[in-house]
Amino acid sequence: MAIVVIGMYLGQFSSPITATLGALVLGMGTEMTVMLLERYLEERRKGQTKVDAMITTVTRIGKAIVASGLTTVGGFSVLMASQFIILKDFGLMTVVNISLALFSTFIVLPPLILLLDRLLFNKKEKQLLK
Repeated sequence: MAIVVIGMYLGQFSSPITATLGALVLGMGTEMTVMLLERYLEERRKGQTKVDAMITTVTRIGKAIVASGLTTVGGFSVLMASQFIILKDFGLMTVVNISLALFSTFIVLPPLILLLDRLLFNKKEKQLLK
C-alpha cells in the first residue's frame, strides 16, 4: 500500500513490474532487521547494557547494512536511465523504497528494540542479564 501511495505522490502508478516491489522491499527490510537484531541480542548476551549493546551493534554491523542497502540502491538506480518507462518507474520506486527501509533500520528500529528489550529474552536469559 505504501508503495502505491509513494508512487502516486511521485506521479508514478503501479505496473506489473512494480507489483513485485513489495516482496523485494520486504525481503531487503527483513535482512537488514535480522542482521541488526541478532547482533544486538549477541551483545546483550555478552552482558552489555541495552544502550551499550545498541551502540556496539550499530557501530559494528551498521557498515555492513549500509553497504548492502546502498549496493542495492545503486544497482536499481541504473534502471532509471532506461528508455522503457516501466523499467524507469520500477527503478525509481525501488530506490525510494529501499532507501526508506535502510533509513528506518537505523532510525526506527533501534529505539523500538530498546523499548521491547524485555520481550526478546526468555526467563532464564533475563536472570542472567540483570
